Amino acid sequence: MIKAASRTRNFTYAIRNIVAEAKKLEREGREVIYLNIGDPVLYGFNTPPHVVQALERALRDGRNGYAPSTGILEAREAVARESISRGINISADDVVITSGASEAVDIVLSALLEPGDEVLAPTPGYPLYTAVVSKLGSQERTYRLDPTNNWEPSVEDIRAAITPRTRAIVIINPNNPTGAVYSRKKLLEVLAVAEEAGLVVLADEVYWRLTYEQQAPPIASLVDDRVPVITFESLSKIYLAPGWRLGWMKLSNSHLMGDLKTGINKLADARLCSPGPAQYAVAAALEGDHSYLEDVMRRFRDRRDLTHQRINAIKGMNCSLPGGAFYVMAQIERLDGATDEEFVLSLLRETGILFVHGSGFGMNKADGYFRIVYLPEPEVLNLVFDRVQKFAEAWRPSARATLKR
Repeated sequence: MIKAASRTRNFTYAIRNIVAEAKKLEREGREVIYLNIGDPVLYGFNTPPHVVQALERALRDGRNGYAPSTGILEAREAVARESISRGINISADDVVITSGASEAVDIVLSALLEPGDEVLAPTPGYPLYTAVVSKLGSQERTYRLDPTNNWEPSVEDIRAAITPRTRAIVIINPNNPTGAVYSRKKLLEVLAVAEEAGLVVLADEVYWRLTYEQQAPPIASLVDDRVPVITFESLSKIYLAPGWRLGWMKLSNSHLMGDLKTGINKLADARLCSPGPAQYAVAAALEGDHSYLEDVMRRFRDRRDLTHQRINAIKGMNCSLPGGAFYVMAQIERLDGATDEEFVLSLLRETGILFVHGSGFGMNKADGYFRIVYLPEPEVLNLVFDRVQKFAEAWRPSARATLKR
């Protein structure tokens, strides 16, 4: 038996790991409603035609070879122009085009961290950061997002978690998995601590346009020239093209990150390039017509409001009203000794509804949190919440379901 490397043992990604249980049910002839992954295209949200046309044009014009490692100049210049329009002072030389924002995260952390170095990340937080840090032999230290205060970050937790080995802090805004949008005041408080500690700020802003009431200010626009910020964005969510795997990183105050930038470019060279043809759609996406978002956000808002109302109407359940993205972190208040994973798997096997347990995002498994993706049509969501309500009312943890790892 050929053994896997030890670095894979703690490498988990709950959003997809839990799908194996759903597939077992489907092989038994059961229907599953997947509310575990944030792919708008699965639920009838289509890529804007002008963005598709730009990709089609590139394919027909023969733009099918390797691209430069850091991305074609046209795409990098478009990212820089759009950033400058939002108060972020960068040039095309500060942009690297990647295979989705996920690859950007992997490259940056790989270039930044030595084994034993630490990264501050939110709890709950997106599990990609946990997985990559674990793979690199580094350490994730967490800071708490407060569910009683619309999941805002705790500055006290951040300050207390910093050690001499801490290199960076991750800020996800709008947040996945909670849907929270942080206030400018709160962000400035967090950035002040990051500056004091000399941390690189990793700003995950892939949902920045997808907000309902309060806009999400670009983190890089809030700092002076003494704070290094690396921002992650992509075509996946805002531009409804997750399968294209096209994202980018933006290095603000790159004069503070000369050596890191060289390391990032070396790793970008080693993997050749991100998908070439899709890069020719970046300018069209960023600088084209955004009116499609009016209908998208109206539909998202309807689903958000329905989800918020239905969950809070279930006895023993609650959730906050999300300010952005298309997720909500809900809670069943009494697990009676079970774990959140056991609750979610029991719900799946009883009702065919697939959520993701909160401990998959770093939450305490005894606290009863689970993430809902509220992208389906309202009719489907009502069916889902009818089943959830019936299940919750009869919930008993006696027959516990456990995920086989």
